[in-house]
Amino acid sequence: MKAIVKTGENKGFSYMDVEKPQPKPNEVLFEVEAAAICGTDIHYYHWNQSAKNFASKFNVKFPFIVGHECSGTVVEIGRDVKSVKAGDRISLETHIPCGQCFQCQNDNVHNCMHMDIYGTSCNGSFADFALAPESVVFKISDNVSFEEGALFEPAGVAMHSVERAQLEPGDTALVIGCGPIGLLGIMILYAHGAAQVIAVDVDDYKLNIAKKLGAITVNSAKEDLAAIVKQHTARRGGADVILEMSGNPKVYETIFNHLRLEGRIVTVGHPGEPVSINITQNINLKGASIKGIFGRHIWKTWWKLSSLVDARRINILDAVTHRFKFEQVNEAFEQVGKGAGKILFVK
Repeated sequence: MKAIVKTGENKGFSYMDVEKPQPKPNEVLFEVEAAAICGTDIHYYHWNQSAKNFASKFNVKFPFIVGHECSGTVVEIGRDVKSVKAGDRISLETHIPCGQCFQCQNDNVHNCMHMDIYGTSCNGSFADFALAPESVVFKISDNVSFEEGALFEPAGVAMHSVERAQLEPGDTALVIGCGPIGLLGIMILYAHGAAQVIAVDVDDYKLNIAKKLGAITVNSAKEDLAAIVKQHTARRGGADVILEMSGNPKVYETIFNHLRLEGRIVTVGHPGEPVSINITQNINLKGASIKGIFGRHIWKTWWKLSSLVDARRINILDAVTHRFKFEQVNEAFEQVGKGAGKILFVK
């Protein structure tokens, strides 16, 4: 079969012939119907410092098939698999838990102490066929398209961030960073009752997508973000909720200025360097809450997201701007730098 492979510590991927895998007793073999490019895949493509850090933490061994946001049709199951059968339509959770540690046994499977990462610790899904442990397989409804199913993993991050933000109906939310997860976050915030969402980025291409989703958009390189936030939150003194999706460390120099007293910040983006926070001024006296997000709550987040998509409360495909075939891998990854929302690989 064909697959997109990272062969070593260099820029780029190889689209090449590899052996079609066979499932072990606890594994599922599926035909990949759609797959999406994630920020991690972009780091791996360029093999930058973020890629090196992530690869080191999660035990990368070359060569490996990249990709983890996907959907497909089950074609074969291992002898011990019970929850799915051939013909089932599936999406995948990326975090592969051990199932035995303190975290796994205390409802935090998504942040397992001995976790592997699909498409990093093992081969991923940018291929004609892929394997996955039964433990990370999620069956999707017949009402959900394969393209939508391929977005469940990143949309799940956005959903998890909204869950942890404890959003209340009528809240004003500030989303910093309008990459795919930020765009998905805007949809989910509105579906959960946000009165208004202020979306911030420095890329007008992404901001135009956010505007179509109903957000008040701010290009922070050209406009006064503080003044605009104040204009829209004058009575409450700032945003109720801030979702930090950009990973830009400079954001933390001013982020608390946009938050009301007793407001909540959820951090999703990974800053590439340490940040400094004035605990007394910005946390204690402000009564602020900060929650970090890594992945999705398994499986609570998945069921909530699936229900929203199935009921057409949100259209997660509105975040998609480009579609490619696997053989167009280089074009797809170069498009990221030219301007894109979510990019899909489709059959």
